[in-house]
Amino acid sequence: MTWSAGLAALALVAVTPPAQAQAATRDQVPRAGMVITRSVKFRPGTWRLPSPSPDSAILVVRGDSITVDLTGVVLEGTDPAADPDLAAGVAIRVDGGSRVRIIGARIRGYKVGILARGTRGLTIEGSNLSHNWKPRLFSLVEHESLVDWLSFHDNEANQWLRFGAAIYLDNVNGGLVRGNTVTQGMNALLMNRTARVTVLENDFSFNSGLGIGLYRSTDNHILRNAVDFNVRGYSHGFYRRGQDSAGILLYEQSSNNLVAFNSATHGGDGLFLWAGNYTMNTGQGGSNDNLFLANDFSFAPANGLEATFSRNAFVANIAEGNDYGLWGGYSFDSRVIANCFANNRFGIAIEHGQANTIVANRFVGDSTGIRLWGDSIQPSDWGYPKQRDTRSRDYLIRGNSFEGVRRPLHLDNSSGIQVLSNDSTAAPGPACGTPPPVPAEYSGLIPDLPDLVREIPRRAAPRRHRSAIIVDDWGPYDYRFPKLWPADSTRAVPLALVVHGPPGRWQVAARRGVRAL
Repeated sequence: MTWSAGLAALALVAVTPPAQAQAATRDQVPRAGMVITRSVKFRPGTWRLPSPSPDSAILVVRGDSITVDLTGVVLEGTDPAADPDLAAGVAIRVDGGSRVRIIGARIRGYKVGILARGTRGLTIEGSNLSHNWKPRLFSLVEHESLVDWLSFHDNEANQWLRFGAAIYLDNVNGGLVRGNTVTQGMNALLMNRTARVTVLENDFSFNSGLGIGLYRSTDNHILRNAVDFNVRGYSHGFYRRGQDSAGILLYEQSSNNLVAFNSATHGGDGLFLWAGNYTMNTGQGGSNDNLFLANDFSFAPANGLEATFSRNAFVANIAEGNDYGLWGGYSFDSRVIANCFANNRFGIAIEHGQANTIVANRFVGDSTGIRLWGDSIQPSDWGYPKQRDTRSRDYLIRGNSFEGVRRPLHLDNSSGIQVLSNDSTAAPGPACGTPPPVPAEYSGLIPDLPDLVREIPRRAAPRRHRSAIIVDDWGPYDYRFPKLWPADSTRAVPLALVVHGPPGRWQVAARRGVRAL
């Protein structure tokens, strides 16, 4: 998918290459408890190295200008056939230091693949950290279990570590995470109090929690990643909850980040942004001044984009086939410019928002285009409405097109709404192939950087309706092997099953507990 030249130039963030590393010690064999203080290239092979305790690391890196080359190396914490909730410990821990590079790693069977703390100028590149820890899920085809709901609302003491992660960055300043693959875990990349890191061209898909999660993290660039099918809490035709899984999550004062040209489809939410507990208690701050540019946030069970209690810009994104295209509760001074919302139940829905701009967007086939309202009663345990004016007020809605939208505007208990030059007469056109052009007056929102990036990456799976989401007791199914799944109710007699998976002449090799097939 290519965006028009009207977007202007967007560049990759410049990443300073590491200083020349020390001459590498070669042909090393990894062993549990090994401390690395100089560059090393490990002997290729598969090494079964279970963690001796939940908090210990197999390899520890300490120092500056160190390259850890794991090309051809597989580190296994558990037997590949073991249940993934048995994974434990940390494969590689980076303690402080600067200009550390980890390249070519293949890590599986750990609670955390790579944990970096207090590191400056970190590079993690060309590694595969799939099949690490994830929990068993308890939701069934026809019944959702509330046990599966997630909560990422507090990470002040690194509580997110209990959820596991392929990569966990804590207090990292500057760096590059590029060209890595993480699938079939719970969380791919989690960033806590991390700044000025470029996350570029990774495939973080088919995980049961988050593709990319930020907490108190600022000034990062998240560019051209595939973060598709990071989801739980969905069973087509029975329930669509998402359970707070997401492709990309920004929490608790995560501000000034650039999120551009990512494919974040089929997540619980495509984007989940929340101001955080500090803002909810004081009415101050927020996860503010982030730019979400030219991403695909489609086919989410819940929201394509959810962004609340904060000030942000959303430009030239696609949100198709969600419950809500953009849920923006309590958003203020935000700009929603030249996006495409198609076949959602609601295109944009904002309660208690102030001074937001909704301009030059395209709405196609949504049940309701724009829904704005304020409630007479707000939660009594929130400090936010006690500290701020939370009336629904002062919007500019201009130059939007509504094609085949049943109800273009639905406004309640709102004031100061300017509705200018919108078109609700056009016949429905094709759904979102590309978003509409960005008006010249808003072109300044788009970074003018030297290297062009005009396309989202190749998706982890074809762009399909959200009915393509299948979640079993270990998370989202990735279509890499044949799978039988109920066509409808599991109580039907006879039970109708659908064969999913790659093309092939699949045959039943064995049966157990089946009377006839």
